[in-house]
Amino acid sequence: MSSIDVCAVEEPRKIQVSIFWRGVLIWGLATLFYAYDYLLNVAPGGMKPQLSQAFNLSAGDLGILSSCYLWTYGLMQIPAGLLMDTVGPRRLLTGAGLSCAIGALLFGLADTIVAACVGRLLMGFGASFAVVGCSKIASVWFPPRRFALFMGVMVAIGTLGAAFGLAAVNPIIQTYGWKQTLFGGAVVSFVLSAAMWMILRDKPPVTIAAESVAKKQVPILTGLKEVVMCKQDWYAAIYAGLMYVPTLAFGALWGTPYLVEAHGFSQSDAGFLSSLLFVGWVFGGPIYGWVSDYIGRRNIPMYFANIATFIVSLWLIYGYGYSFTSVAIAMFLLGFFSSGFLIAFVVTREKNRPEISGTAIGFINMLNTFSGAFFQLAIGWILDLVATDAVYTEAGKAFSMLDYQKALTCIPVCLIIAFFMLMRVKETYCVVKHCD
Repeated sequence: MSSIDVCAVEEPRKIQVSIFWRGVLIWGLATLFYAYDYLLNVAPGGMKPQLSQAFNLSAGDLGILSSCYLWTYGLMQIPAGLLMDTVGPRRLLTGAGLSCAIGALLFGLADTIVAACVGRLLMGFGASFAVVGCSKIASVWFPPRRFALFMGVMVAIGTLGAAFGLAAVNPIIQTYGWKQTLFGGAVVSFVLSAAMWMILRDKPPVTIAAESVAKKQVPILTGLKEVVMCKQDWYAAIYAGLMYVPTLAFGALWGTPYLVEAHGFSQSDAGFLSSLLFVGWVFGGPIYGWVSDYIGRRNIPMYFANIATFIVSLWLIYGYGYSFTSVAIAMFLLGFFSSGFLIAFVVTREKNRPEISGTAIGFINMLNTFSGAFFQLAIGWILDLVATDAVYTEAGKAFSMLDYQKALTCIPVCLIIAFFMLMRVKETYCVVKHCD
């Protein structure tokens, strides 16, 4: 081969490597925004005493306040996916960052529960574009064979935000107060929004792989119809939604007060222990993605995730004589095992055409979020309904271990239903194919 031929081969290769790393930077910034959104999501779990005292909240009221974030987040998933397929990530994620900033400001300025809920609604609206945006960037900037790995790493980085939020929010609040903490969060969101506008780009200048960039525009209703009419999308989404309940309902909200009120841990220790669930996600997400790609199977890791999560959740809810170390291990394992449901997102990506990847991811994330939002509310309602040994303190109403066990029983029930949903999901063998 002549030197001219070698240069002709090397030049496109250098261009592809340059585009790949530029894509990593763009995807990484979007993922950082996702991590920040996760922090906003779990913050009320670490603020329970302060919020209960400031707004005179019952358990049901706290569930409503926390889940407001999730309702707008969930409702916007399909619209966010449709918009991401048509408008692109740059403008949408920049606006999403501004929405989160305004929401955090309103929450910090609130003097009534209604005003606080409005702030949470705006934060959820902005955050609704994060996962869809990261997924869209991954599907456009990188080859399809790397999608599962990037999804796993995205979840790992994102859940670092949740882990930090639960472990650090209480010391920060003790030092600066809950209102000032939210004001600081608003500043961070403004900075992220500006950075995304300057750095993000919707697509690479040249195509990396034939399937990585849509060749034609799909009408909005056509793409939505394809996703909604696909039974496999529904099975995968329901499985994922039920598997997400331990994270959103327990880890993000009720885990900390459960450990404090039912098992006597301090607020700071309980916050740290709950954060370990998300640390488990940090390790579990990439490992599940890598293992699934390596063995060429999607369903096997999802079955393992379901069964292992079920076993750990039973111990956490119905066990007794907890030590700090045993709870720490269990919370880590709960996050590690449950993170395997993210492969359902990959299944959804493989069941639908690349042109509608944003819509498909938005659909599964919508059901995912609604399940968590519903059970955040449901656990609070059940606690208020079945409480027999509740006591009133300066920080609000505290419940007994038996009260929590009754309310948290819905978690293993969800995992059982998720198992039967998974039985209806057809193995894709890591191949992109049309839905059936």
